[in-house]
Amino acid sequence: MNTYVPSSDNPWDASKVQFVCRRLGFGCSLSDVNRYLNYTPEETIDQIIDGAFFLETTPSPEWGDWDNKQFNNSGNNKNYYHTIWQKQAFTDMINNGFRERLSLFWSNHFVVEYLDVNQPAYLYQYYALLQTHALGNFKTFVSEIGLAPAMLRYLNGFENKKESPNENYARELYELFTLGEGNGYTQEDIIETSRALTGYNRSTTYLGQIQFNENTFDEGSKTIFGRTGNWGYDDVIDILFEEKETLIADFICTKIYRYFVSPEADQNVIAAMTTTLKDNDFDLVPVFKQLFKSDHFFDVLNSNVLIKSPIDLMLGLHQTLAFRYKDTVDLQLNLRNKCRDMGQTIFSPVDVAGWQGNHEWINSETLPKRWEFTDYLLIKYWQNDKNQFKNLLKNLVGNNETNLDLIVNKLKDFMFCPYEIKEEELADAKNIFIGEVPESYFEDGTWTIDDDSVPKQVYDLMRYLIGLPEFQLK
Repeated sequence: MNTYVPSSDNPWDASKVQFVCRRLGFGCSLSDVNRYLNYTPEETIDQIIDGAFFLETTPSPEWGDWDNKQFNNSGNNKNYYHTIWQKQAFTDMINNGFRERLSLFWSNHFVVEYLDVNQPAYLYQYYALLQTHALGNFKTFVSEIGLAPAMLRYLNGFENKKESPNENYARELYELFTLGEGNGYTQEDIIETSRALTGYNRSTTYLGQIQFNENTFDEGSKTIFGRTGNWGYDDVIDILFEEKETLIADFICTKIYRYFVSPEADQNVIAAMTTTLKDNDFDLVPVFKQLFKSDHFFDVLNSNVLIKSPIDLMLGLHQTLAFRYKDTVDLQLNLRNKCRDMGQTIFSPVDVAGWQGNHEWINSETLPKRWEFTDYLLIKYWQNDKNQFKNLLKNLVGNNETNLDLIVNKLKDFMFCPYEIKEEELADAKNIFIGEVPESYFEDGTWTIDDDSVPKQVYDLMRYLIGLPEFQLK
């Protein structure tokens, strides 16, 4: 892949910065846009990725290693702690950008449905693994996630014993986590692998830490991908990555591409990513840097081809505007609730295969909620300080701008990057911004950006823009 080099036909500008921030994070404020414009595209990508790589994991809560008895004695039900950590995840997404974008991505790959696990400490430990390995080594990630208590409970690893092997995790290890459905493995491989994964079912207390139990491990000979031996857990991971290296790399690079670039896979780009992943022994950072610095990633044809998830929609608007929320309202809890009502409950994807995304996000039930909930955010910003809307406009166009067309287009470009809305939509946007102000006032200098009408004008225009179908794209 060629590296993106800005040119007069394809400049490094505000829309490009916003594109990067919406794909790699959850949007960015105007001040962030201006800051990144002081750097080259390569420097910007390095800052974002390196910053995420060296970021510390979220500190453990006091209950991060509790067992079931300790939760029962706490005076709160388990859902209380679940809610706390859902709020924490939204706080992290607001503050940490790319690292939490990746944590969200991996939570939809190594899926755990919290309500099936119902142990808050397991949820925290799972979340810590997502953060730790988000930009680490994929082989190590696969190895450690399979021994996470949440995963052992969710995919029945805890029940997997030599007398009664459970195939569930072995199947998903190949089908969903590394190879893809029906790709490079047989039913016999699943059966033999499940035997090699037995033994992780010792817990000294109910829903406490899970340990290896040699008494429940199947010590017999197993044949996996044509290799025979007394294999155990570590052997499975080693054999898998030695025998299926290319299939794994292609599978995970395809998934990364479709999530961050386009649902339509470009096989040439994916092939280059696959080679990079293998050449770097499955370290993820070189792959992400290669993809995000490429001219392919910055190709305008790859802009606005992904439909925003509920989290993208709500967090993206919040991060882009960088407005203060009404202080009496719990922002994170409200974001969590609104996203849940639109079909995206953090830590609870729809099933083991995760959210399918894109067109699956929008239907006759969720689309009205998208309009309602983004409008809800604007109302809360307005209730807190209506002058935030005027100040944003000033930061976009300056303190003395009166050109109506320029003002409307600047606001439009700020909300859509890069996207040319329909002519009739732009005309409607202009009329909405004018509102009750005589149009002649914009021509003769009567209207100024400091007028008392301006906050409401900006508010009304934003309501219109976020209600357009095009606003659902990123």
